Amino acid sequence: MPSFPSVRLRNVSLSASVLRTANASSELASSGSEPRVAFDLTLGPGVTGLVGRNGSGKSSLLKFIASSGLTGATDLPVMGEVSLSGPVRLLDQSPDPQARLCGLFGCAEAWADLRHALAGEPTRGAFEAVDWTLEDRMVAQLTRFGLPGMAPERRLGALSGGQQLRASLAALFFDAPEIILLDEPTNALDTEAREVLAAALKSHRGIALVASHDRTLLEEVDRIVSLEPDGSVAQFGGGWSAFQTAREAERARLVAEADKAARALRQHRAQVEEAAARQARRARQGKALRDGSQSKMLLDKAKEGAEGAAGGRLRATARRQEALGAAQASAVNRIEVVTPVAMVFPEINLPATKQVLVLREAVFAIGDRRIGPITLSLTGPERLAISGPNGAGKSTLLRGIAGKIAPLSGEVIRPVKCARLDQSGGLAGPGNLIEAARREHPHLEPAEIRTALAQAGFRGDTALKPVAVLSGGERLRAAIALLGAGGYPAPLLLLDEPTNHLDLDALEALEEGLSQWRGALIVISHDAHFLRKLEISARFCLNSRHMGVTKAL
Repeated sequence: MPSFPSVRLRNVSLSASVLRTANASSELASSGSEPRVAFDLTLGPGVTGLVGRNGSGKSSLLKFIASSGLTGATDLPVMGEVSLSGPVRLLDQSPDPQARLCGLFGCAEAWADLRHALAGEPTRGAFEAVDWTLEDRMVAQLTRFGLPGMAPERRLGALSGGQQLRASLAALFFDAPEIILLDEPTNALDTEAREVLAAALKSHRGIALVASHDRTLLEEVDRIVSLEPDGSVAQFGGGWSAFQTAREAERARLVAEADKAARALRQHRAQVEEAAARQARRARQGKALRDGSQSKMLLDKAKEGAEGAAGGRLRATARRQEALGAAQASAVNRIEVVTPVAMVFPEINLPATKQVLVLREAVFAIGDRRIGPITLSLTGPERLAISGPNGAGKSTLLRGIAGKIAPLSGEVIRPVKCARLDQSGGLAGPGNLIEAARREHPHLEPAEIRTALAQAGFRGDTALKPVAVLSGGERLRAAIALLGAGGYPAPLLLLDEPTNHLDLDALEALEEGLSQWRGALIVISHDAHFLRKLEISARFCLNSRHMGVTKAL
């Protein structure tokens, strides 16, 4: 048993079906080959970020480690051996709503013993074995994660979604476990909860393996492990910035290698053409000699020798050209197995003085609560971020701005057309991509939908894929393409947590596309890195302590 915490993976490989899913738009998926690369990986104390494209196997790998790699324990598409130095916990993001907090903490029996002992009733074991500090430790842990005064016997179904995730995080870190595994833990967390999680990870003394696309979180990790498109892994020391620098340097090296291979192939082809020209000249000279006075016997003997040597040279030349071509193809493939498809927003040029949105004392309902009164305005291509804790009503406000719900009082004035994209890109539900697009855009003609999808790379049968099998990036790319369909793009774009289910490639493509967008933008996001990239001009804070617009720094 190692003297320090460790996770050791040996001869681990992802199934070919996983790799085909992760590389759905590459030759790797359509070639009919069964790529399978086994890897070894050892993790020591500290926080390790796990990155990779959607569908690359991050979640399966975490579940595989959590199951200790026992054959037959799961039906996961992963094979190999796992060696753990101690107990492992995987963040529970879908707890049973009927379970109680003490059960989530794994302390249901110990909690029952404590309650019986305090009531003077018999316990399961010796009275001296009762954990007398259990309640204090659980309450302190719940308070640490933003749930003060929460009773350990409370049912999870009585908590909001955000509170359930906070409770799951509190349970994960309870009593300092040796090894913890987290799968996209920040997706449903507000800014305050993200900061609490970051502090908990920083103070963790064991091993933490975190699958995430949250670059603010990844900036603080000790190392990053990347699941590559071919199923191998690459490990980088440091956080997100160091990872990006190393990746860019590696890409530059591979580009130079591909250029060198291409030059060698061109030079070889030029040499082959020159040799062929020389051989043609010699053939013409030989014909002239045969037409002359030299004896036929001498000429035939010379011809046989020349043909034998030429045949050998041709075979060597063919082998050399094949090797150079393979080297060039290999170098190009290593640059990027899948070239990320750009997210291209429709062209628009919104005048700086154009009134885009006005809210005057608008009040909206969210259940029994009221949001507002809210007063704000947007002019020209301004970029507004709506911030606030989970449950504050940010999405309700965005739906009110979009005209999906009417205000209880006050007014909402939208002088321009607006388009709204939520976490699914607005394309969800049953059926294929074209059917989902028709539901979301009933005003568009079928030909307009097909044209827009084709321009985004969804051509032929690809446009008939079920929406359920598309990645978050693919759904968002299709939704963005439909914004400009019909020739009348909306000057005001509303985004509700658009980054939650995107991998890093899709996220960066979204940022690049929005940087070229010349319309107005209102966005809800807890992703600080994403908001910085968008160059937000103002923020609207929505919470009980303060409500209003502040200019972004």
